Formats: sequence, C-alpha cells, structure tokens
Amino acid sequence: MRRLLLPFALLLVFTACNNSATENKNKGEESTGEDAPVVPAKPGGTFTVTILDRDKDTSSIRFNFTVDTLKYERTYNDLPLIKGYPDSAVYKVFWDAPNSVWVGFIKPNRDTRYYHGSQDKASLKILWVPSPPKRIYQYMEKYVGLGDAIRQQEMVQEYDKEIKSGQIIAHFIVRLKELKEPNMKGVYLEFGGIRRELEMPVPQGAKPYIQVVSEDHCVVGLLTPDGEKEDYYEVKVVNGRIGYKQVQTALNIK
Repeated sequence: MRRLLLPFALLLVFTACNNSATENKNKGEESTGEDAPVVPAKPGGTFTVTILDRDKDTSSIRFNFTVDTLKYERTYNDLPLIKGYPDSAVYKVFWDAPNSVWVGFIKPNRDTRYYHGSQDKASLKILWVPSPPKRIYQYMEKYVGLGDAIRQQEMVQEYDKEIKSGQIIAHFIVRLKELKEPNMKGVYLEFGGIRRELEMPVPQGAKPYIQVVSEDHCVVGLLTPDGEKEDYYEVKVVNGRIGYKQVQTALNIK
C-alpha cells in the first residue's frame, strides 16, 4: 500500500454547509539525505512518547529524549489521532542513527504525522517534519509497522451501523452496488435520510472493498491483483452530515 493517504487538498463534499477547520502546526525542518540507505541503528539513548487527552478530538504529545548525558523534553499540542486503536498501533518509533530517531503517528483521515529527534552538537531537538524523506516513511510503513492496524482491517462489501452524530441517530450505510456499465462499481451512501450514489472505476483484476476506519468513517477502494490497496473514496459522518472525498482521480492498476 502506498503511503497512508498522502496529504491532499481535496474538499470533503457534504450534503449540508461545510465548516472549515485549520490545523495548528508547529514549525519543523525537513531532513535531507533522500537517497541514503535506511539501516536500523542501536539507540544511543532513550525516546519515550506520552499521549495526553486521548479521548478528545485532538491530543497533546509529550516526548522525552535522551542521548548519553543529554536530556530534552518537548510537548506538541492539537494533534488529531485515529481512535479505536491502542497507542502501540497509533505510533511507531525508529532509530536511524544512535542520535537520530523518528516517530510517526496515524491521524483520523489515515494520513501520517512525523517528528524527528536529533542531536545538534551539545543539545537535542525534536521537530515536526511535514515531508519526511521518502526512504524514512517507506521504511517505517513497510518494515516498522506504522499503519499495519489499518491495512489489516477486514474488507467488506457493505457497512451498516446505527450511530449518533450531532443530534442525529441513524444508520450509517456504505454499500457497493453492481452497475450496468462494465468495469464500474456503484457506491451507495446513507445517513439521516440523506442518500448519495457514486461511481468507481474497477479495472480488470481489481476487487472493490470497504474498510471501516471508525464507526463514522469508511474508505472505499480497490485491491490490486498484486495485493496492494488503492483507496478511492473517503466517507465520513461529521456533526450529523454525511460527506465524501475522492482520494484519487485515477487508479493505475495493470
């Protein structure tokens, strides 16, 4: 599977008026060395992660970082984290040098957030990295296991669960439907009396799926012949409104 829902600027289409939200971001720096090989290193110290306010919409993350006799603590606030999973599945830590450590988190939209701890001469620092080196995020998501809990979710053809969102209690339904057009699949959405029908191309050899992220959040996509998952739609109920977002405009499946 490609990197967990790479950042994109597509709008979530709601059946009622949308509310925009901005995410508070702490400034970071992107590391270089894109082509350098990734080799796990023996830690030269310790790195601990403490998640605070786990039950709220956004959490605070406290890092404690040591290398030899150096010590550093830093807290980042307003980080949305995926719910319904233990902390061990929400984040992973990887040391790529004795004084260099990466930690990746999974957000509710299945995107990832990375931080980097490193030594700067006689001091330590921990920075948010908006775009980590490709070799780092690929290694963490392929070998360290960041995102495994999501990738291993059951694939179904229909999801139907009564949920409460805002002041509305209703069945949240996402269902795959047959269409007359060849190589196409219908996607039916419903919540609170609002219904929508979408279409999704299905190249030969691909298998459509629905995966449940949380009780009010599903993704719809295709399993490629070589076993990779390609998400196509993200469907979510927010404050009583059902909406969807097209993650990809085309699927390159051979």
